[in-house]
This record gives sequence, C-alpha cells and structure tokens, in this order.
Amino acid sequence: MDPQQPTSKAFQNRINADIAQLLQRFENIMAAATVNNPSHTASAIETYQLDVESTSLVRAVEDILALTRTMKELWLFGKLDMLGEDERDVRRREQLDKDVEMVKKAIDERLLKFLSQ
Repeated sequence: MDPQQPTSKAFQNRINADIAQLLQRFENIMAAATVNNPSHTASAIETYQLDVESTSLVRAVEDILALTRTMKELWLFGKLDMLGEDERDVRRREQLDKDVEMVKKAIDERLLKFLSQ
C-alpha cells in the first residue's frame, strides 16, 4: 500500500470529524435562531452569528463532498483499500488459501478413488 494513500482509519477519523463539525454548526444555528431578544443590537449580533455559522456549515458540507469525491476517485482507480490488511491478516489469508487447496485436493483424490472402483 502506498504510504501517501490515506488508510481506512484516516478516512474514518476524517468522517467522524466532518460529522461532528456539521452537527456542531447546525446546533449553533438552531441555538442562535431560537433566542428571542427585541433589542436591535442583539438582533444584529444574532444575524452576524447566523451568517458565520451558516458559512461554516456550508464549508463542512463541502469538506464531506470533497471526501466522497476522493474516495470515489480512489475506488475507480483501484487504490481504495479499506480492508487495511496487516501482516497477520495476510498470513492468515494465505494459510486459509493453502488449507482450501489441501481440502480440495483430498476431495478430488477421494472422488477419483471412488469412481475408479
């Protein structure tokens, strides 16, 4: 695996961070929108806060879209390895393949022996 390529853990961390950012911005917008203060100053501050939070919300969504685009590109070009096999997993998979071949060979030998009788 290419050391420059993000791992599944890095993707998962980025997804979690993006979702947390999205939820936080939405909560901030809802909190600012529910404040009921008749003062012009308070209304101006709330309007500014809503503008900042909505801009941040849009940025968070754009980041999620960029992440999905990156994942699609990696998937299309065959570089998306979300399994993240380590050395132990590779050895285990190779051993399983060998075991399957041995069982297949034993079954074939028994079948040939049975058919030749």
